[in-house]
Amino acid sequence: MATTNIDASKQTFARSGTQTSWSAARNATSSNLHTNYTTTQTSRFDAIMTLYSAGRGGGSYVVNRSFFFFDTSTVAGTITAIDLKIYAASNGGHSVRVAKSTAYGTSGGSAYTNSDFNNWTALNPISLSPIPYTSAGQTWSAPATNTLSLNSTAISDANSNSYLNLVLVGQLYDYPNSTPGSSLEQTSGIQFASTTTFPKLAITYTPSGYGNDVNGVASANIASVNGVATANIASINSVT
Repeated sequence: MATTNIDASKQTFARSGTQTSWSAARNATSSNLHTNYTTTQTSRFDAIMTLYSAGRGGGSYVVNRSFFFFDTSTVAGTITAIDLKIYAASNGGHSVRVAKSTAYGTSGGSAYTNSDFNNWTALNPISLSPIPYTSAGQTWSAPATNTLSLNSTAISDANSNSYLNLVLVGQLYDYPNSTPGSSLEQTSGIQFASTTTFPKLAITYTPSGYGNDVNGVASANIASVNGVATANIASINSVT
């Protein structure tokens, strides 16, 4: 087995805008604002949020989500495990969930646009139910780096597509599409684009080609044998 870390190549904060119903906020087909982060470190304390403010004649709702894209094409082998590592800037008292997304033109060829906001529930357009990349809601600890173990669906997608496109949402209301019953503001903060705590995937994989140790040297540390790349070696002295 070998390991590698891959930084996010795209990071985006997006907001539904203030809506008069839960369905209009949660199932909005477009965000009313978003910010793409590149290299400037920024902490957003409302990066993941569910807001409901009750009032006379009705209430108002806001949903915030954060999208990420990772290019896994450089992994020279079969991925067997993935941990998403994200630095939490704050914790407003709720857990988060990671789900599959098709933002960024699905394969990462485009920047986020406002019409990407529902490009996660829209994967199941009838039920508006997401495809989970974590098996359950994840505890959000702050200020700290959170390690979120991704499930077999995420691993399969990373192997098949050579990328991982995902969104972080609130677990209690946004993910299950559960209408808040009373006024609340649940927020979780993310530190975007930090040089020291950049969002990343910690990947474990089985290298392609010859995967055994040679003369006590771990296979993960061997790039070639007698000038032949290990990816092109099926066996050494008849040992596969």
